[in-house]
Amino acid sequence: MLLELSSLICQRARSKGYMGDIVHAGAQGADFERPSGFARQMKIDDPTQITREVFAAAKQLFQKHWDRQPVRKIWVSLGGLRSDDVRQLTLFDGRERRLRLERTMDEIREQFGPAAIFFGSSLKRTSQMKVLATKIGGHYK
Repeated sequence: MLLELSSLICQRARSKGYMGDIVHAGAQGADFERPSGFARQMKIDDPTQITREVFAAAKQLFQKHWDRQPVRKIWVSLGGLRSDDVRQLTLFDGRERRLRLERTMDEIREQFGPAAIFFGSSLKRTSQMKVLATKIGGHYK
C-alpha cells in the first residue's frame, strides 16, 4: 500500500512540475477504544519525484514507528516542494533513467487509465490499486 500511495503522490508531483525533499508518513490504529498510530516525517538528501525514493523513506518511517497493531488508515505525503526545473544531476545512480521511466508510465496511465500500467507488487491480494482506480479522492466516480 505504501508503494501505491507513493506512486500516486509522485505522479501528482510530476504532473504539476514539483519535487520535494520531505516525506511524511502516518498510520491510524483500527481500535477506536484505544487510539494508536503515528505521524512522522523525514528529510531526504535530494529533492525527488521518483516513486521508489519516496517509497523507501515512507517504508523506513513506517517500519520504525508502527506498533504492529492493526491499522485502518495510512497516508504518505511529499513536502518541501520546489520546481523541478532545476535539479542536481548525478552521474552514477540512474535517477534520470528512473525519472524517464516514471514519466512514460504517467503518459500510459493518462492515455489508457490508471490501471493500465502498475508495479508488480500491485498484483498482491492486499493491493488497493484496482479499488483506487475506480475512485476520485476516495469516492466512487
